[in-house]
Amino acid sequence: MWLSGSSAWTIPRPRTDLEVAGLLMGRPRRFDVDEVVAVAADLFWECGYQRVTLADLERATCLNRSSLYQAFGAKDGLFDAALALYIASFIAPRLAAMERPGAGPRDVIGFFRALAKLFRDDAVRGRRGCLWVNAIAEFTNRGSQLDVRADGYQHRLWAAFANALSEAAVPAQSHSGLMNQRSRMLTATTFGIWLTARFDPNEAATVCDCLVAEIGSWPGIHRAPTSALRVVH
Repeated sequence: MWLSGSSAWTIPRPRTDLEVAGLLMGRPRRFDVDEVVAVAADLFWECGYQRVTLADLERATCLNRSSLYQAFGAKDGLFDAALALYIASFIAPRLAAMERPGAGPRDVIGFFRALAKLFRDDAVRGRRGCLWVNAIAEFTNRGSQLDVRADGYQHRLWAAFANALSEAAVPAQSHSGLMNQRSRMLTATTFGIWLTARFDPNEAATVCDCLVAEIGSWPGIHRAPTSALRVVH
């Protein structure tokens, strides 16, 4: 949307959306920012960043472009807020059991069981994949300035697996290297599972089942201290 400026001495120049947003700064907002971010996150999750236009965001949030600019600066600002919300509300609960002190191998098994349940119980949602993984696949090494925190997700997954597997009863001389190897393998596999779910949720669920069986077969896993198994829906 373009708004015309006015001057008694010069030909009016249309104001840009950012200029309009500047004029609106200081006015009280009449909408719930968190609700707008949640709606935008759902849209980005369904369609991807590049396919979502400002017009799409206007329709979904029932806000005009100037209000969106005022609150978030631009489309990438809204996406950044949406990704942060997704991480806090969807990713963090799924990793919580593995990240807490006292986590054990059963929490890793619980993580993959929960993913399998998600893919089987809600194939439509499963086909969306993971918003964070989708964004990494969409933008990494493509010259985009959008921060999709790719290293952050990789490190967080690895750290969660490593923390939960650290209690596995394996020989001390090989413990560190083996846990690192297993954590890296599970991290890469988790990325692949999310991408597989986008075209075949049932296959993604089957891979999760295979991982549950594989992890359960590792020597020392069932002798490790275990924590309460929590399944996140």
